[in-house]
Amino acid sequence: MYFQASVGIDIESNRVSLVYLKASLKGLSLAAHAIYPLEKEDSEEKTAEIRKHVHEFLRKHRISSADIFLGIQRDLTILRYIELPLAVKENLRGTLLYEMEKYVPLPVSEIYFDCQIIAEDKEANKLTVLLIVVKKEFIDPYLDRDNRLGAGISGIEIHSTALVNYLSYKPKTPNADTYAIVSLGSEHLELSLVKKRLLHYSRHVKIDKKGGNLQRLVLEELELFRKTLGTEQGRLEVVLCGSDADSVVELLKAREDIGLRPQEHSRTGIPSDILAPAYGLALKGIQKAPMDINLLPIGLRKKSGKIRYYTKFVLAGLFILSMLAWGGNSILQQKRLSDNLDSEIKKLSAEVANINRTQAKLKELEKKIDAINALRQRHVPVLTVLRDLSKEIPEGVWLDRLAFTDKGGEIEGYADSASALIPLLTASSLLKDVAFLSPITKGKDGKERFRIGFKVR
Repeated sequence: MYFQASVGIDIESNRVSLVYLKASLKGLSLAAHAIYPLEKEDSEEKTAEIRKHVHEFLRKHRISSADIFLGIQRDLTILRYIELPLAVKENLRGTLLYEMEKYVPLPVSEIYFDCQIIAEDKEANKLTVLLIVVKKEFIDPYLDRDNRLGAGISGIEIHSTALVNYLSYKPKTPNADTYAIVSLGSEHLELSLVKKRLLHYSRHVKIDKKGGNLQRLVLEELELFRKTLGTEQGRLEVVLCGSDADSVVELLKAREDIGLRPQEHSRTGIPSDILAPAYGLALKGIQKAPMDINLLPIGLRKKSGKIRYYTKFVLAGLFILSMLAWGGNSILQQKRLSDNLDSEIKKLSAEVANINRTQAKLKELEKKIDAINALRQRHVPVLTVLRDLSKEIPEGVWLDRLAFTDKGGEIEGYADSASALIPLLTASSLLKDVAFLSPITKGKDGKERFRIGFKVR
């Protein structure tokens, strides 16, 4: 996207890395970068230290309107890979919210979360979803709207997804490529499995500096990757990165079943692997990234104002006009161009007015259609709904309550698998907007208690 600017901030336990990217007609360029060590141990003092470094970086490079994307440590989050019915795809976040207690041992009120579909199997009628959850207490300290950092954050994700986005941006990376990422830090080992530019496996392991053998630990974790991939996977391609990556390079080079993929930063311009996640974070403000995770709630994200977009179009127009004026070196040409622009603006203004009138008519028609649909719904017999429910609900499901109004209805009962009811009821020609109204709970007999709401077509 032309004339965009973005800052990626990758926060680790002992340092914060920043990358400033700018997009222009010539392409994407690395405008600035920095790595600051973190010396404080107390969480509040460390947050203040991070803010200080970020403000210093923004002031030094005169960055005022760039989008800011924050990266947090992988071990601060909970990752789950979940299989769900294909029918929940349209209401994925709502379904996960209702069933969150199944996947994480934390109250919904204390977390932020985001999800992304990693794989879709239409034949098996299943989705594989990556769920990432973080406690609010780990993110809220950075969201103080009274300081420049908190007011400018557009997104928050983890180190792993940012690194996948960076490596996907590099040239000669096939869409169907499968490889492992081994990121070695001073205190942890982070491993990721990438398939088709998406994160299919992630693991974070603390390094035991006293009794542990780092090389043996790396080999053991890579063997887990092989089990995940299956026996059909041949040579495993590995990307090594991180501050301590050199310690295992020779070990992996000696293995015939491992292909060590060299890191090449010539296209991006960063001088070190340490800056790769920050670069991947900054890419989110410039272009669409494969891993589209954002742990920041929508209501707290920085909103791009219209003035910013108008300014970009005006600057683009002025640039084109100035180039034409310089090339032609003629005042008459400038006046003629100006007159043409005024004429086009008038035409566009008239078209915009027509569009607005058409939209107003469409809204009126939509209101009438909604009113007709509402009248039709009021005349659907209750017996018809009961007949349809009895046909769609399988054996082994018990209903102990049915409520029905002219707007819709709800059912309560017990089932072996409450999640399986949603696609069955959604397939009904009579019912729509089928969704859980409360979290699923389990009784003493192992049955799942559910409460499902629906509307009548």
